[in-house]
Amino acid sequence: MAGQSLEAYFRTQQVAFQWLPVLRAMAFEMSAYADAKSLRQLFFNIGQRFASDAAAQFENVDTIDDLEQGLNDFWSHLNWGWVTLAETKDGIDIAHHAAPLAEAFGDEALDWSVGLLEGFYQSVFAVLGADEKMAVRAVGTASGGMNISLRFAF
Repeated sequence: MAGQSLEAYFRTQQVAFQWLPVLRAMAFEMSAYADAKSLRQLFFNIGQRFASDAAAQFENVDTIDDLEQGLNDFWSHLNWGWVTLAETKDGIDIAHHAAPLAEAFGDEALDWSVGLLEGFYQSVFAVLGADEKMAVRAVGTASGGMNISLRFAF
């Protein structure tokens, strides 16, 4: 199977069929009522609330490798892909692979739906005691909506 066909197949497996039309319609309607900046903030808040249910499992993480493993265990149970973390001189690069956001809400919604991952990871780092001045932000462009790059830095 060619890479493009494999990605198309994989995307169809990410969102339950009974929810896909509802999520796409919701994204379309939300886009009609609010701008991308407001929707990104809304999804950031949703991501924070989403993370609050999982925050306790990250409280005692001591290393970046332990955090990556804990995050991957969490995402695996939800079928939300996997993450790789890389320390940099000024923060942490977060590569979230096989994210279901583009499939759930549509590729055109990725510029604001990525706020969900920003809010989620922001909450995880807050649980670990990170400086409140540091923030998680998406960087670059997503690869077909499935691979999202974020950075946790000042």
